[in-house]
Amino acid sequence: MASGRDNPGHDATSPAQKHIVSACLSSVGGETNNGRAGAHCMNTGNVPGSTADQHEELMSQLRDLIPEAFQDGGLDADSLLDILGVGDQRKPSFTFSWPGIEDARQEARAATTATLAPDPEASVNWDSARDILIEGDNLQVLKLLKSGYRSQAKLIYIDPPYNTGETFTYNDDFAIPESEYLTATGQVDEQGNATTSRIENAGRKHAPWLSLMFPRLAVARHLLRRDGVILASIDNNEVHHFRLLLDAVFGADNFVDMMTWRGARKGDGKLTAGGQDYILVYARDKAFLKTQDTRWREDKTGLNEIYAKVEELRAKHGADYDAATTDLRKWYKSLADEAPSKAHDYYAQIDEKGVWFSDNISSPNYRENLIYDWKGYGPPANGWRYERSTMERLDSEGRLIYPEDKTKRVQIKSYLHMREQWAPSSVFYKDRRSASKALTKLMGTKVFDNPKNVDVLARLIHSMTGDEDLVIDFFAGSGSTGHAVWEQNRTDSRTRNWVLVQLPEEPDEKEESGKNAIKAGYKTIFEVTAERLRRAAAELQGDTLDATDLGFRIFRTRPTNLIIQPRVVASPGMTGDEYLQMSLTSVQASPVIANANPLAVAWEVALKSTATKLDAKVAEHELNGVIVYEFKPAVTSSDSQGRLLISLDEFDLSTADKINLTDDDTLILRGDKVSDATTLTLAPRLQSKLVLLERVPREVSL
Repeated sequence: MASGRDNPGHDATSPAQKHIVSACLSSVGGETNNGRAGAHCMNTGNVPGSTADQHEELMSQLRDLIPEAFQDGGLDADSLLDILGVGDQRKPSFTFSWPGIEDARQEARAATTATLAPDPEASVNWDSARDILIEGDNLQVLKLLKSGYRSQAKLIYIDPPYNTGETFTYNDDFAIPESEYLTATGQVDEQGNATTSRIENAGRKHAPWLSLMFPRLAVARHLLRRDGVILASIDNNEVHHFRLLLDAVFGADNFVDMMTWRGARKGDGKLTAGGQDYILVYARDKAFLKTQDTRWREDKTGLNEIYAKVEELRAKHGADYDAATTDLRKWYKSLADEAPSKAHDYYAQIDEKGVWFSDNISSPNYRENLIYDWKGYGPPANGWRYERSTMERLDSEGRLIYPEDKTKRVQIKSYLHMREQWAPSSVFYKDRRSASKALTKLMGTKVFDNPKNVDVLARLIHSMTGDEDLVIDFFAGSGSTGHAVWEQNRTDSRTRNWVLVQLPEEPDEKEESGKNAIKAGYKTIFEVTAERLRRAAAELQGDTLDATDLGFRIFRTRPTNLIIQPRVVASPGMTGDEYLQMSLTSVQASPVIANANPLAVAWEVALKSTATKLDAKVAEHELNGVIVYEFKPAVTSSDSQGRLLISLDEFDLSTADKINLTDDDTLILRGDKVSDATTLTLAPRLQSKLVLLERVPREVSL
């Protein structure tokens, strides 16, 4: 590969003078390098009957890359051009915007030089743990996760600050000074004179909150699998803006539902009782879910109470099922509206086989083979739901209900014990006070306000995820999401994993919870999160001998350990020798800060230049004084390609032999500690899998 660097008028270096580096030159940089996602895999498909429609293919790619340009389903060309920065601002179009949106977009695109430093001492069962708790600003963390976790999460749940204008655990008052808002929106000029007769200042509270959320959602979207989903809790203050924001980030076509979480009624409500929050549900690709016939299911609650009542009534009335049915309906009416059993009050008829309701037996879609007469009853418009052989079986089991009038429809007995699951409800009740009481009991005192209910989250996790799925929460708060994943794993014997992110903000000493947290020794909310998860792990494992060893790894956001400078560029009048000397001086300088922890550097290099995940297992090999770190995936897949080896010491060919280096391995070395002779030998073998950590990136010359 020939050098592509700027040249001051002539070839300043001969081939012999050029330092030889790998074809993956300076893959490791001071910033996240999301273009290098590691090993690639191939997907098989069907042979198409014709060539692809280029227009549809391009539109599909655009929809995936820039969903905010498809806010109403179709492409809004003006929005697309505006997003690309080449739009005509004079053309009006429907769009969701606010003062600061361009800065928010730039913040989403900007790279980060931060790193994630491992903290095994503060972790629980570090060696075996696959769950990850990260301390730091979630935007930086999300960007650092993109390489290893792109398209990996099945579910993202967030409970962001609600922007109520109050201050509790989160600093959620996002209002900015009115004068600043009016100037930013062009309603007053620089001298403070009004430029419009109608001043609008309500947006000064909402705009900063939207600017906070937009870049985080935009980056988080990359972490979702194609069949993934994001759930976002919110209250009345921002639900309308939040839905428009999620439309812009994920695409309006991917909106699934707005769940209503009913809590306890507010006793001091002046107009309405309130007490509800919302969970906005968006798919990463809703059309893909339809093609996969994805069905979210959860266990119905309140069934045990119904079954017990039915047994009681059958014992009381014997074979008088009409009397039993009458009493069952009275029982349903006596239940409170929020009682789980009341949601199933249409299962109100009893017979010897159980409790049932009369269900439709028509096919939802027309099928020719389902059009036939059945015992003198004509078929519905789309046909029967079942083929003739199935109808014969149902008839023999006494499940079919025949009306006397043969012009009316045959129905089927649908028994509760045959349908104990359903789609998650769009409206549900759960008193939030129970979550606060449970957390206070676990922690010994009230250290966090308004934690999310573990049972509710566990139900959603159960219905939308499966074995080996990943759940991410980048507004972790007290850690309810991680606790809920563990609870659900124990319930259904699955192995889901989580990644939680929490800012190390100080507890609010003006609140009771903050005072208690400080008194208990917690300096930050992150420390509360970590301790809650430690206690939850211990409680869930209890005294059960065969219980899974729960644990989690802690990583902390820290400044980079690397010193990466721009390429040396020749200035006008510089001679070739001067340019060469400057280049060599820069190249020979250390790319790592002084006194950096070698393992932390190795983690940073792995995270920024490969698809390494935070649950990777790291083996340390010492070979004649040279340390080589070997990163292994926590779960080895069939398409794994070689090892990831990182050495920050004086690595030579003898070390390569001792480590049994193969052509399938990826090897990352410090450029200032490896000789040209070693590089010349290894580069042809490893090619792009040889990566040099250098202070100044160089070109390859082989």
